[in-house]
Amino acid sequence: MKGPSGNGPKSDRGACSTSARDAAYVRRGLFLAALTGVIFSLDGPILKQGLVKEPFSIPEFWLLAPLFAAGCHDISAACLSLVLNVAQGKGREVFRTFCSKPGRFCIMGAFMGAPLGMGGYLMGVSLAGPAYALPISTLYPAIAAVLARFFLKERISARAMCGLALCVAGAFTVGWSAPQGGVGGQAFYLGLGFAFLAAFGWASEGVCVTAGMDFIEPVVALNVYQIVSSLLYMLVIVPAAFVLLERGNPGLNAAGLLAQALASPGLPFCIAAGLVGCVSYRCWYTAMNMTGVCRAMALNVTYALWGILFSALFTNVTVTRNLVAGAVVIVAGIVLVVMQGKGGTALRQAQEGR
Repeated sequence: MKGPSGNGPKSDRGACSTSARDAAYVRRGLFLAALTGVIFSLDGPILKQGLVKEPFSIPEFWLLAPLFAAGCHDISAACLSLVLNVAQGKGREVFRTFCSKPGRFCIMGAFMGAPLGMGGYLMGVSLAGPAYALPISTLYPAIAAVLARFFLKERISARAMCGLALCVAGAFTVGWSAPQGGVGGQAFYLGLGFAFLAAFGWASEGVCVTAGMDFIEPVVALNVYQIVSSLLYMLVIVPAAFVLLERGNPGLNAAGLLAQALASPGLPFCIAAGLVGCVSYRCWYTAMNMTGVCRAMALNVTYALWGILFSALFTNVTVTRNLVAGAVVIVAGIVLVVMQGKGGTALRQAQEGR
């Protein structure tokens, strides 16, 4: 029966059509979130291939090498992001954002994500290997949930608390014993510690940048973060590590090692990893905008499982039962932490999704 205007069925059809478009929109977001997990899992193994080459593999270079590689990684990612944004007519918006309040949130996120997040992650990859560092680093959404409780006043449900417990249990399962026939000893456990630091850095970054993305486009927020991160590495982090290296090894020619690093066959791997990381992050930031931060995180952290697979295929890492079990438990815990409502893929409100 038609309404007073005589267009009741048309209104119903219009509502159904809008609902179908929204569902398709969110499915694309979920696909991008899943894709970013696959892409980012390649980041660590690619970087590892560069870090095993001289001078990155020299023992005395252990601190500076991963940080130098992280700087090259973020500079490469920032350049690609800027080129893509300029091509899309968003170049001016990127630089205008630096002077805005949302932009300052992104800058704050870069100060947390660059030295602690990516720096700790690469130190973990260098010392413990990507197959072990990746699962530990997936703790960042769980840590972000705790930080959001204090800084964004978000409540943590009982289910999320169970997820946090699973994450911690999984992380300890991964690092319970050093890999046989590979990296071991104090360096291995120090690498796991850096992986935990990376999780904290990325969680802090996520809380800061999410506040900024309420007002600016995700790809613009990402580019601001990447540019600030690159400047931090070039002007602060790498020079500080350089000074520490020289003071700790008086007879070492640190400047010569840096010169060798710039001409090293490992450098292209760092640049390639940055390009991979840029694509992964753009997919992830877009997915968060399309389907929600929580659901995007739930799919993104699957990079730990993909990382184990790629490490087994392309490196000499032996996949142990502890490693697989710990990674699965961590991902299960993350899903509990970040999944909202009764359905993990429920639609967001239209104004929140676009």
